[in-house]
Amino acid sequence: MGWFTVPADAPPADARGALVKVVHDGTARTAGAGVHLTARYLLTCAHVVNTALGRRLLSPGDPGPAVRLEVAFPALSPAVAVRARLAAWVAPRAADSAGPVPDGALEWAGDLAVLELDEPPPAPVRPLPWTDMATGQEVRAWYGGGQPFTYADVRVGACDGRVGYLDGQLSGAAVEEGYSGGPLWSLRDAAAVGLVMGRITAPDGAFAAQHTVRRSWGITRQAIEAELTRVGAGELLHPDRTRDGAAFPEDGGLRDMLAGPVQALLGVPAERAAHAAALAAELGLRTPGDGSAPTVEELATVLYSVERALPTLTESVARTVTEHGPRAELDRLLALGRLVEAGGLLSAAEHRKLLAKLTDLTGHDPGLLPRAAAAALPFVALPAPLQGARLSASAVPAVLRALETWTGDCSSVPHETPRLPALVRVVEYVAAEVGGLAGEVLREWSTRVAQRLGVHPSALDERRADAARWAARTASAGACVLVDLTRHTDDPPDRYRCAVWRVRDDGTAARTGPRDDRPLTGAEVARLVRAVASGAEGPGQGVPMVAVAVGPDWLQLPVDEWDGAEPGELYPAPLGEDFLVVLRCPRLRRHSRTARHDLSRRWEARRRTGPLIADERITSDRELMGLLKTTHRDQGSVVVHGPPKHRAQLLNVCLFMGVPIVLWDREAEDHRQAARLDPSRPSGPLEELPERVRHFRVRAHMDPAQTARPALVWEDAGLPLPDELRLADPGAEVGG
Repeated sequence: MGWFTVPADAPPADARGALVKVVHDGTARTAGAGVHLTARYLLTCAHVVNTALGRRLLSPGDPGPAVRLEVAFPALSPAVAVRARLAAWVAPRAADSAGPVPDGALEWAGDLAVLELDEPPPAPVRPLPWTDMATGQEVRAWYGGGQPFTYADVRVGACDGRVGYLDGQLSGAAVEEGYSGGPLWSLRDAAAVGLVMGRITAPDGAFAAQHTVRRSWGITRQAIEAELTRVGAGELLHPDRTRDGAAFPEDGGLRDMLAGPVQALLGVPAERAAHAAALAAELGLRTPGDGSAPTVEELATVLYSVERALPTLTESVARTVTEHGPRAELDRLLALGRLVEAGGLLSAAEHRKLLAKLTDLTGHDPGLLPRAAAAALPFVALPAPLQGARLSASAVPAVLRALETWTGDCSSVPHETPRLPALVRVVEYVAAEVGGLAGEVLREWSTRVAQRLGVHPSALDERRADAARWAARTASAGACVLVDLTRHTDDPPDRYRCAVWRVRDDGTAARTGPRDDRPLTGAEVARLVRAVASGAEGPGQGVPMVAVAVGPDWLQLPVDEWDGAEPGELYPAPLGEDFLVVLRCPRLRRHSRTARHDLSRRWEARRRTGPLIADERITSDRELMGLLKTTHRDQGSVVVHGPPKHRAQLLNVCLFMGVPIVLWDREAEDHRQAARLDPSRPSGPLEELPERVRHFRVRAHMDPAQTARPALVWEDAGLPLPDELRLADPGAEVGG
């Protein structure tokens, strides 16, 4: 095999390198275990799949190929889940017939499921050797989560070739729920001999000395192969026949091209041995350990045949390259890497770090990657998962894989240096959006990758500046008009005192409009606001924002529907269709000593998480307040659903706690109408929410069947409040 050997050539220490955690649908809880078979295929029990999907434990019905399950590899990170589809189904059946498993049965047959991943898992995950189960074997099982302390040692007390009965000692862990589907590892044979299937429990009632203690059972390797063969998947138990890369393929032409720069960079055997050993450690390959070095040809063969080998080697070599000559050879090797199908853009370590970080960020903000990618690559047809407003954390590996294959952007670069890869540009936009320590970690990652690839620092700095400008964007590029509505105690119920300010380019505000302070109808207010907002709109600017400050009892006012059309105009002109009409309610925060600080903190953090959905799961205002004080302390946006009274209570809590962005449907009668807000994409890019709400209002006006009426509080912490403006304008009259 040569200096490098693939992992299958040496027995693994135990089975945890192939252990799979199957996750309950929609949660992070462990439904059971599984085992990596080969390449993209995993094996588990059918009843583990049923458990993960919330079905009856031994339901025989095939869930179908459309089913997607979340799985994780404890050898990588049990918290990073990926999606797997159902590829083969062996239904649970009665042990002595083809019928369903009877209720209360302690043993059954079948009960297997093969899952398929989008791509093979990286090292150190690798297939296991398998051998037959036999009576007397000492075997070990693990809980699906893979924690080292969860191992359970048992002995095969009896085996009939189909089932093995497993007896455990009274000390140590016992085989329990969550172990099903995991491999049974023979300590003597250093091979898997079957899967954990079930346990035999004592009957209900008082325990007696005659009852079975710590006895479980598993399906044997022999039976697994027979069952899988019956559904056309028997070969999956033989990784040596099916595993990509079990032997290094030969491609003399490509090997010879790679050998040139490898010889130039690592011609000294001692240096080649050190870098080759580091490469093998990253990729899960084995090396002799006798101080020898691989030949240049052996190293070149690994570079074109093993995934991520080439970028991983260049990462190691780049740390030692300082002179122009070696850098030119490194660039030559990187250029040849574009011809290597298995190469990839990122090294194993770079990919591992970025995948973990993006998965974590996506879990907190599902809209982060789609909006960053759309902004970073505006002229590119993004992968399908990035075309929606939200991305599931399980889709991040496939998205990362797609972005890796794209070439650099088309902007100019100095001295014919490499262009910045599209993926690195997206990462820069993500870093600018999240800010803080997470942003610094991502920027450091980008810097290291760019340095390895030979990207000129000025090219990275330019894209980084682009990302910073994008992240600093405001909700509207148009003008901003501030409106304050008040009422005197003796005013008619449908009349309002109205003060209007226009925000200048420098952030200061100027009072505008009449100052007679007489009570106005909604239509009169709309005409006044329309005149000011339209007059402030310059050529090429976006839609003006109209921020209306109201009291707590007026949050349901349909200000966006007030018609600003002048007498004689042919068509109505509702404010919410022509302008970004949002509400403000500073008076609620006056009852909180920390309100100003809370608002500023939450406004700064608004892009770091998706919206908190206050639906039927939040049953009281106290419960919402508890969330906003603890796990959602920096929450910047909330979507409120439910009946009017309940909704008003939750809305008051949000504003009292300084949440700057709150969306609700003021016409909703109960929680069942929550989906009516979906066209406004509440979880989409946050800064575009006011514009999406405006579009919603336009469509609702054209469609009488659309009864939803979205209301949006948008409390920009940088905008002055009406009280502050009145103090700065002592000549103005102050209404009640």
